[in-house]
Amino acid sequence: MTEQTARQQGTALQKGAATEDRQEKKIAQAAASAKHREDGVPQQELEQFARFLLPKIQAFYQSEEGQRLFEEWKNRKNAEEKMRKSKGS
Repeated sequence: MTEQTARQQGTALQKGAATEDRQEKKIAQAAASAKHREDGVPQQELEQFARFLLPKIQAFYQSEEGQRLFEEWKNRKNAEEKMRKSKGS
């Protein structure tokens, strides 16, 4: 085998190894991204935050203040909807 042929084979092996490395990296990134939502937040952390926040939201809406604010919001939304319908007619 000539020196030039040996160099060519060595170069080809290096290119092949680099291609395999890139493929392995893409596979690893795909596996890692499967654990994340589209926004980059890990699903597990999102669920933990929801478990923390949900009882606080429920307690607020069960309180007198929460119920009053919710009623005000519904009334505002209904008024806006009526305005939109009257402008559209």
